[in-house]
Amino acid sequence: MRRRWHYYMAFGVASALMFTSCNDNEALEGVSQGQDSRIISLSGEIDQVAVTRVNDNGFCDGDIMGVYVVDYNGNTPGTLATSGNRGTNVPHTFDEAAYKWNSAYDIYWKDDHTHVDIYGYYPYASPADVNAYAFEVQKDQTRNNGDEMGSYEASDFLWGKAADVAPTDRIIRLPLRHKMSNARITLKEGEGFAEGAWTELEKQVLVLNTKRNSVIDLATGNVAATGEVAKTGTIPFRKDNEFRAIVVPQTVEAGKVLFSITVDGMPYTFKKEEAFTYIAGKMHNFTIQVNKKEASGQYEFKLIDESITAWENDMASHEATAKEYIVIHVEEAGTLKECITAANKDYTQLQNLKITGEINAEDFYFMRDEMSKLQSLNLKEVKIKGSTKTDHYGNKEDMLPASAMYGKKTLNHLVLPDKLIEIKNNAFGSCNLTGSLYIPEGVKEIGDAAFHQCKSLTGFLSLPSTLESIGNNAFESCPFTCELLLPSKLKNIGIRAFFKCKNLYGKLHLPNTLSHLGSWAFWCCSSFSGSLSIPQAITKIEEFTFYGCTGLNGILTLHDGITFIEKGAFSNCAFKGELILPKDLVIIEEQTFQRNNFSGELKLPSKLEVIGDGAFE
Repeated sequence: MRRRWHYYMAFGVASALMFTSCNDNEALEGVSQGQDSRIISLSGEIDQVAVTRVNDNGFCDGDIMGVYVVDYNGNTPGTLATSGNRGTNVPHTFDEAAYKWNSAYDIYWKDDHTHVDIYGYYPYASPADVNAYAFEVQKDQTRNNGDEMGSYEASDFLWGKAADVAPTDRIIRLPLRHKMSNARITLKEGEGFAEGAWTELEKQVLVLNTKRNSVIDLATGNVAATGEVAKTGTIPFRKDNEFRAIVVPQTVEAGKVLFSITVDGMPYTFKKEEAFTYIAGKMHNFTIQVNKKEASGQYEFKLIDESITAWENDMASHEATAKEYIVIHVEEAGTLKECITAANKDYTQLQNLKITGEINAEDFYFMRDEMSKLQSLNLKEVKIKGSTKTDHYGNKEDMLPASAMYGKKTLNHLVLPDKLIEIKNNAFGSCNLTGSLYIPEGVKEIGDAAFHQCKSLTGFLSLPSTLESIGNNAFESCPFTCELLLPSKLKNIGIRAFFKCKNLYGKLHLPNTLSHLGSWAFWCCSSFSGSLSIPQAITKIEEFTFYGCTGLNGILTLHDGITFIEKGAFSNCAFKGELILPKDLVIIEEQTFQRNNFSGELKLPSKLEVIGDGAFE
């Protein structure tokens, strides 16, 4: 088993990862070192939530990832092939001492304008068919192979793609995501046990009725189970009373046993009357309480919690060398300071804190103002109560308080509570949060400037499906490097909500439910691409909303109900094709469509009264 579990890949300039005009492993000699040979720098992270403890960055020394590079043909993406790509399954080995990835050979850009798609996967292998790579998860996932990869880690599969990458000197992020599923069974001590008896009991878990073979399409990352259901169960990796197994995404028939548990020789089987589906990239969590009957001494098993969550980091892979969280349980909200003192800890020195129980606004302000060295904060199991004092912020239950950690420069790692409905104004504004940000399911509103100027959030932004409102300046100047996926229930995007989020990429899909889109909302979000359609409920495009979105190079669709387009709304974009103005449009302010690439016939609506200066410059 590897000795360190790391979450970030960084392909630095020193790794000499370059794009060549040679195919597969043919080295290119005598290449001009002009503009075409610029080195491309890549960085990325695994899409998962670090909740069990604080982890170092990077991969383990000697880790090998496979990389494919595919050229575009004009504006058309190339097709990933088993051979003949610009780069085919190029091994990249991590050098921990130098903190760089060493490519097996240099790869150069084709020229200074041809785009590429970049694919990466881990662990490295030799796929015979990129569209049907045969992959098997291990039966016994407890095996530790010394310095070699353990059986649990070897069963996992990570895949990522950086799409439509233009020749550039900028760092390009290659995100890796878990493509298998994870079954996590936690056994919890119940009633009837003498002190210390529970920890001495022998406990075993088997995951049953799953197929362990699969085929993976490396072009999409999709995994499909193949073959027969295994006659023997999968043995999960164990850490204390938590058992985890990597499972190929699949559906188990209704009535089939999902897993068996044995405690002190007594067996118990768990099944569902309906079909059960293991979902790719998700954790399926089952918490089972074990009670001991006083009269008979027999055990009673009771399911007390079941959930599907984002993939959480574990201690099975790479055996992380990292600082543990100090865990503090708070029985009564508002007493965090007293609880830390009672645990004989110096709160002025605590760096990595996990809290369970209940806290309120006073506890947040204590952490913000008095815990001067706090770096990592895990609130996953916390219940937020309403403030015990009257305040003008209106902090209530399951609401992360206004200004909770505002300006907390030491704070760089955060796990939000599972149970949360709102993040109030300025909650984490101007913090030094790093990496990715996962907003949990259930959150409906993110307040004004909630994560304003968090300039080290360079990873993923994951927004919940429940989200309805993003406040003014909520993510202003956050350099997330990911595709922006706006939830389908979203109704409001405030002023400057994603202002200067230059690294958000992909197609910008505004949900149909959106009824308000604030001015400057996507100002200079230059990495978006493709076309844009304005939702029906929006009748006014406010000033500079999409100013400087230079990657939007498709068709702009404006519905007929739009009556007012304010100053610079689409200025400095790259829309092309015919511009069809809404039939009810009354006002076009100055510089509205300045510096676009429209062509064809322009028809002015009959209701149009104002065309501002430079509107079509």
